Formats: sequence, structure tokens, C-alpha cells
Amino acid sequence: MSFQICIRTEKSLQQLATEFRTLFSLPPFRQNSFSGEPYCQFEMLGMLILIQRLEEYECEPEVKDYQYSFVLHLSFVDHELNTDDMEYRLQPYYAQLLSFKLGLDTAYQERQKTDHRSWKIRYHFSCKNPRWNESVLYGEPGWEPAVLETPPSPWRSVLPPVL
Repeated sequence: MSFQICIRTEKSLQQLATEFRTLFSLPPFRQNSFSGEPYCQFEMLGMLILIQRLEEYECEPEVKDYQYSFVLHLSFVDHELNTDDMEYRLQPYYAQLLSFKLGLDTAYQERQKTDHRSWKIRYHFSCKNPRWNESVLYGEPGWEPAVLETPPSPWRSVLPPVL
């Protein structure tokens, strides 16, 4: 199981990795480079987290201005879990958590299979609400959500990569 969340921020890769480490109580990260591009990697109990800078040509049109990606890979061995369902539930949770706790703008992709060869995708976007007030409880006058979600991008069709 794996998913990717795109991140828009002015923070550096090292600053992001340090904040992720603190937020998720992760072990120290390793900074590596692949094809000359630096990335930070955390490994813990079958979980692999990569934080990397994205080049504009690597991005979908909806997220061209998102500089980083957070990729989470979970390894499950000998199980009967529906990991697709877990992925679809965890991805929005992590996107909102990162927006709220670290003040990041985030985007994640939703996919639907349309037939045996093609998919349709759209992106969901989250950001921390600058007007959120922690002293106003849910249901009280003036309450606003801590994370704002904009309407998702329109659905568009994509074909799987040719191998």
C-alpha cells in the first residue's frame, strides 16, 4: 500500500523532514540523492516515508505549484486486509493532518477505474484555516473548521503507462 500527498510550502527539504520527524515521532532520517535530486527517507516497522522535491515536469497539471511530495509505503505480509480501502481513508487524513499541524498546503489524488484500461483522477486540496480559533468549540457561534478544503478539481481521464 502506498500513497502520495503533494505539498506546497516555502520550507526547505531538511526543515520539512525535521518537522515530519517531530510530528510522527520518527527515527532520524537519511538524506539521500537519486539522479542528483535530494530526498529524505524514514524507515520504521515496515513503513517507508519519502519526502522529496518535485520537478515541475513530474507534476500533474493540477499540482504544478506544489514543490514537495510525501510518499508513504506500508508493507503488509500474509494478510487479508483491504489495503485499498485503508489507503483511501488514510490519504485525506494525512493531508489534513499535515495542513493543520505544519501549516502546509496539501493535495492528494483520488482515482476511479473506468474500464479495464483507463482511470479517471481528480485532486483534493487542503490548507490550514487562518481564522481558526481553538478557543471556540464546535457548535458555538463563530466556530470555523481548522482545515479548509476547496472543491476538488474536475475529473479527467488518464491511461495507464505503457510498459
